[in-house]
Amino acid sequence: MPNSIAETRRVKIGGIKQFVTIRGADRRNPILLWLHGGPGSISMPLYLYYNATLENQFTVVYWDQRGSGKSYSSRIPPSSMTLDQFIADTHELTQWLKQRFNQDKVVLLGHSWGGLLGMHVIARHPVDYTAFVAVSPVTNGPESERLSYEFTLNTAQQKQDTVALATLKRIGNPVNGIYRDGWSALKQQRDLVQKYGGVLHQNLKLPHSQIFLRSREYSLLDLLKTKKIIRLSAPMAKDIWPEMDLKNQIPVVKVPVYFCLGRYDYNCPSELVADYYESLQAPYKELIWFEESAHAACLEESDKFNALVMEKLVPENNKGVPK
Repeated sequence: MPNSIAETRRVKIGGIKQFVTIRGADRRNPILLWLHGGPGSISMPLYLYYNATLENQFTVVYWDQRGSGKSYSSRIPPSSMTLDQFIADTHELTQWLKQRFNQDKVVLLGHSWGGLLGMHVIARHPVDYTAFVAVSPVTNGPESERLSYEFTLNTAQQKQDTVALATLKRIGNPVNGIYRDGWSALKQQRDLVQKYGGVLHQNLKLPHSQIFLRSREYSLLDLLKTKKIIRLSAPMAKDIWPEMDLKNQIPVVKVPVYFCLGRYDYNCPSELVADYYESLQAPYKELIWFEESAHAACLEESDKFNALVMEKLVPENNKGVPK
């Protein structure tokens, strides 16, 4: 197609080389910049697989953030893994995209950690963004972890899952959003959230492993960096989570926002996110519930999600006015 684009390339952002995959049927379409979860997850093959429909009406930019996926490097200073640096990286990439495609604004989309990051970005740099779509964002670290732990504990008790109960007793309640045994305890608790349907509520079309191995953008070497990525990113999460409370930190934004929440999400409990949504002041806001999803509505109900984003945010569909 004459105006299409499909490329994976390095871009120097924040003083280091970071990878973006840019795909779209027409490079003149609005730019959509995707902020993945984590910090430190490798999610792009999933978005490339489930959300490729968006490429028909957007120039979609799939970005591996600092220290994640193809952007991981042992030369990245651990001291640079801060929320402020990630906000600066996002803004710098936004400026590069605006110049590259000769556009004034960018649509921002963030999933989980990407939702938290995106809220900080639009709060700090509102003039650069048409709208922000937050999918299952984390909004309050300590309260989110408390509710998630309670969900696994209550479910284990109801199911008389003695193995799970022993695990939960051993790792203990999180304090200020952090487990005393760190990442290993968090992983054990999240495995139980997944077991009880609070991460994915339904089976996806393909297992993650098949999608990753089929990806043309990612090699097996990229995927084998997971443990190194976690070691680099985990201290950042440990610093951020105890202090995170968007209701007090970001009560007002100047950009239209759409919250997409899975009804069964207990990874970042959706009831807590909905409470933040109610208090948030914005020029336009909308909350959309996904009734068959947990933490990954953009994957679990991808057809609904893709259609919604195109309906709400493609100018010719809505005459440039958020619906």
